[in-house]
Amino acid sequence: MTVATPGAEPRASWTHRRFFALLCELGRLRVIHRSGASTFEALCAMGPHGFADGYMNAITDAYHWHLKLEGFGYLRSHDTTHARSGRRVLFFELGERKGTPPFSMIYLHREKKEEFEPEREERFLEAHAELGAGRELATEDAR
Repeated sequence: MTVATPGAEPRASWTHRRFFALLCELGRLRVIHRSGASTFEALCAMGPHGFADGYMNAITDAYHWHLKLEGFGYLRSHDTTHARSGRRVLFFELGERKGTPPFSMIYLHREKKEEFEPEREERFLEAHAELGAGRELATEDAR
């Protein structure tokens, strides 16, 4: 497991492409999207995705996702204990910018009474070392 040194620069910028590539590696996810008074929740695995015209378009095994990249500029990870169940939860919050409520939360899913697979947990914790305090996403060259 890679541990970030306080004050050290991360190995690479966090971009939309890097984040969605990571989701593909993390297996089964519990995705919660918020839009106004509505909350959408799905258990899925991130599938093929691409970037065009300012959007990320992805196919999961449960739904098709279109995300306007301009509205997703802040990313934060969490390794915490769920208040009601007492279970450890590993998840990401996606926000428009720092200080705004997240519009989406993406959890590593596991069945009740199951532990996280060591490889998934390690991969999440590597990212969490850089994202635990929250991070503005770097703007990518449009080429």
